[in-house]
Amino acid sequence: MRKQLPFLASVVLAGCLITASHAANLRFLNDTPMTYLKPKDKTSLVAAVDSVLTNKGDGEEQQWTNEGLGNSVAIQAELSAADTVKTDARICRRIHIALHAKGQDQTLSIPACKTAEGNWAVQKK
Repeated sequence: MRKQLPFLASVVLAGCLITASHAANLRFLNDTPMTYLKPKDKTSLVAAVDSVLTNKGDGEEQQWTNEGLGNSVAIQAELSAADTVKTDARICRRIHIALHAKGQDQTLSIPACKTAEGNWAVQKK
């Protein structure tokens, strides 16, 4: 489970940076589904993302929910991977995350590659 934390941290950081970078003009982003994720939600979501990247084929969808994790805000997500590229050196994929909470939708599309250690890592452009 600890191997998955760098991936989640990157995903959450990217979302927070987007929100913070335009805070003056885009305060409405404070109510996006990502902002409602609590630590237990994040841990569970990253496990689901890892499962999709590792086990699902391109276009196969997996549902996720934070039900039973102690968060008063119900959050749902559809996860899928796409654009798989395999080389001798590594495997890269794009993870699509569609989050839903409090009537708001947020979609993330993030490139990730498997590291030599076997972890998934967000790819920087």
